[in-house]
Amino acid sequence: MASIIGYLIVMALLLAPVVLLALDIMFCVQKREVPLFELAAFLTGSIYTMLALVVWELPDYRTPLNGYDTARVHEPFSKEHFVSIMLFALWGFFSYFILKFRRKKLPPLREIFWLAGVYAGCGLSVVWIFQLVMGASPEGMDAGEGDGFLAVCLCIVPVIFLIHAVHLMVRLVKEKAGKQAEINYENPVLQRMNLWLLKGANLFLAAVIGLLPVLGILVMLLSLFGQQPDGIILAFTKTSDWILSGESAPPPVYYDTHYLCTVSLRGHAGLVRPIRYGLRRGEKIVVNRQLCVANAFEQLLMEKSPRFHKKVRSFYDTYGYPVSRHITSPWSADIVYLIMKPLEWIFAAVLYFFDEKPENRIGSQYLPELPR
Repeated sequence: MASIIGYLIVMALLLAPVVLLALDIMFCVQKREVPLFELAAFLTGSIYTMLALVVWELPDYRTPLNGYDTARVHEPFSKEHFVSIMLFALWGFFSYFILKFRRKKLPPLREIFWLAGVYAGCGLSVVWIFQLVMGASPEGMDAGEGDGFLAVCLCIVPVIFLIHAVHLMVRLVKEKAGKQAEINYENPVLQRMNLWLLKGANLFLAAVIGLLPVLGILVMLLSLFGQQPDGIILAFTKTSDWILSGESAPPPVYYDTHYLCTVSLRGHAGLVRPIRYGLRRGEKIVVNRQLCVANAFEQLLMEKSPRFHKKVRSFYDTYGYPVSRHITSPWSADIVYLIMKPLEWIFAAVLYFFDEKPENRIGSQYLPELPR
């Protein structure tokens, strides 16, 4: 009984934004304003967006994907420039709600300013949806099964925003047509400007023109946060695998969680110091010196004492896997790297004591065999 109730709760939570979105569309078609449903839809969609961003932990385009990991694609939006997206989104939402609830009390120029913000929000929503809906095409891999669902969750708020923004613009046109004959200014210049703005098409054209100086202000604000002037563009193009991506990611690598390959790939590069790609069982991996030294030591041990090597290998396979399951972040990989450092020194000392050319043996690890 408890499991059934839990299942029903989960289904209700998953269907909530869909139901609210459907009700929103229905009310818009019927030309009815129901602020309660609108706010509930935005709130629910925002919660799902934040949860999706937290759950969808994807690497940036510089990081090679791991064939055995859960992340099957790179991030669709650059974290370095995500502040630009947030600033434009906040301006769009704030502008929308100002026009939604206070448009009848706004002077013409302020109305243009906020309408320009709605334009910016609509443009951002369209690009955001386009980036996600077109899907990802990672090199040499297929996107994960849950990636599509999370992408849909991220599209909920932009879709709701576009629907309500279009509905708001339609209402603005109708309201301006009704006001055109009611307002008069004594100043002839202001009166001509007012009559020009009261025409719906002219109002939207003025908002497009007003968008340009406001974009300049936003660029200056972004500079205060250390963002580049074209940060809003780089947020989408400084990625790989997606439709608007302008970068090429390294080819995917493969490593299983039994080995120090995990540390070499996941640790901070400044500490673990990956040196090159290598091949292990025909699959590309990332190697560093610690991994090469450990493998060279194992190779020497197998040559000098096969029986002892078999016991060491059995111990490593038995206990290495449980430890490697906890290496899920760069910090945990760094800790394992530091713990292994004394053993690396011992392995290197043994190699220098028993091998004639220790560096040749170390440097040859995980290299493809040359044809004879």
